[in-house]
Amino acid sequence: MGTGILGIAASGLNAAQAGIRTTQQNIANVNTAGYRRQEITQSSLLPQFTGYGYVGNGVAVDQVRHQYSQFLDGEVLLNQSQYSRYAAASTRSALVDKLLGGENTGLNTSLNRFFAAAQEVANDPANSATRQNLLSAGQNLAGRFNTLAGQLLEQRAATNNDVQALTTRINVLAGQIAQANATIAQSRAANGQPANDLVDARDQLVEELSKLVDVTRLDQADGTADIFIGGGKTLVLGLSVYKLDMVQSASDPAVHDPAISQQSQRYTSVIADPTSRLVAAGASSLAGQVSGGELGGVLAFRDGVLLPALRDLNRIALVTASAVNNVHRGGLDYNLAAGGDFFSNPVVPQGATLGELNLTVTDDSLLDPVGYDITLGGGGYSVTELSTGTVTNYANLAALNGAGLGFTLAAGVPAPVAGESWSIGNQARGMGMAITDTSQIAAAGAGAGGPGDNQNALALGALQTAALLNFSGGAFTDSLGAAYNRSVNRTASLAAQDDFNRDAFDSLVQSAVDARQSQVGVNLDEEAVNLVRYQQAYQAAARTMQIASSLFEELLNVVR
Repeated sequence: MGTGILGIAASGLNAAQAGIRTTQQNIANVNTAGYRRQEITQSSLLPQFTGYGYVGNGVAVDQVRHQYSQFLDGEVLLNQSQYSRYAAASTRSALVDKLLGGENTGLNTSLNRFFAAAQEVANDPANSATRQNLLSAGQNLAGRFNTLAGQLLEQRAATNNDVQALTTRINVLAGQIAQANATIAQSRAANGQPANDLVDARDQLVEELSKLVDVTRLDQADGTADIFIGGGKTLVLGLSVYKLDMVQSASDPAVHDPAISQQSQRYTSVIADPTSRLVAAGASSLAGQVSGGELGGVLAFRDGVLLPALRDLNRIALVTASAVNNVHRGGLDYNLAAGGDFFSNPVVPQGATLGELNLTVTDDSLLDPVGYDITLGGGGYSVTELSTGTVTNYANLAALNGAGLGFTLAAGVPAPVAGESWSIGNQARGMGMAITDTSQIAAAGAGAGGPGDNQNALALGALQTAALLNFSGGAFTDSLGAAYNRSVNRTASLAAQDDFNRDAFDSLVQSAVDARQSQVGVNLDEEAVNLVRYQQAYQAAARTMQIASSLFEELLNVVR
């Protein structure tokens, strides 16, 4: 009798002690990120049959389990990933919006000043002061194109650095998750029970990963979690990691895309060397597939805001230079010599090239967004589209005129010969002045009898309102200023959308975290009640053990 009573009392003591220890663990980790409240589960031991019925044998602690909601965890991961995306995009989009749309930083002021100066020359074409003003306005306009392009190109370089840094951080977390998977699986195989604290720590790593990239997880029976990113690409599979690297973008050689390795590595090697590298092959590009996290925000900003703004600026610079040059070449300068280029020729000769090609944009909607390389060979002109690497051969200039561009040979310079080459690209960054003296300004019209003629200056001024861009339906629809404003408005609209979505997902994240915390978080008031409850159970079990011991002693005395 005494042994049975002592055994029941001992099981009660053990259960109460496990409850106290679990409660203490909860209290100690009340501020630990990712920690989920734990509790013990108990069951009655199998009873023992006697002649008068079944008598209990005490209590067993079956498991220490933590509170978990797969649905609420999924909501936190999803909303956190989207918040991080829009927060990253919003910060960067705002910078581009301020740069392009600012009265003192944008292009409109310089454009308006240039055409106003051209109109002043038309009003008094022989006046050296108005000519100097036009020359200065041209320099200012070219400089504004240079400055805007330079800052956008710096942003492009920064996004490449951001992509590299983020992929490295993703690799670090992926290696740590796989390492945690290994420890969890080993513990479960050895003991048959989940290692709750290890699982919580692993899941916190997954949550940190969701801030960097959109994450989908699939839990396995052995306690491991497989992690997928970018619409289903495997990042972590059990104990193995598919490391992220970078590849050159298929649409722009200057842009780097994240890519995922086709072969897995053990977590130990990834942790040892998590650095992402630019690789030529052997990795699958994630361009257009990453939809969340800071990486998704950087890529969305780059592809949706930055690159379109840079390409619009280059397109406007190309059209500005070619249109002004074409008009300027049609007039006469102060000394009644034929006018030359006003701005530097956007068709830039390479190497020892002497031949010059003049350019007219015939359909800007067909222009390659990155640019062109043009080479004259024995069989004609070879044109490479830089965005795709596509090479097209043309027998002569007449055949070459197409794809939005028209070319003519420059007058007064040697004709191109085989082996010469030119490039078109980064027009805004490379824009400059072709003339340096006020006498070189071709204000007079062809056939004019003196420098007081203003026909060509009027034609230059008329370019301000001429439709030169956004070819549609067989005609250009926008002036230079209107095309720039369209680009600015698009950037501002996207920046506003990023702000709106960031604020919306910020609220959703907080709601999801609060909902999860109410279910799995530690409530100190509840833990205080549990501590008292287990303490009283422990004291009662100890008192039972004391009574059992006393009864056992009385029984021994009777026997003696």
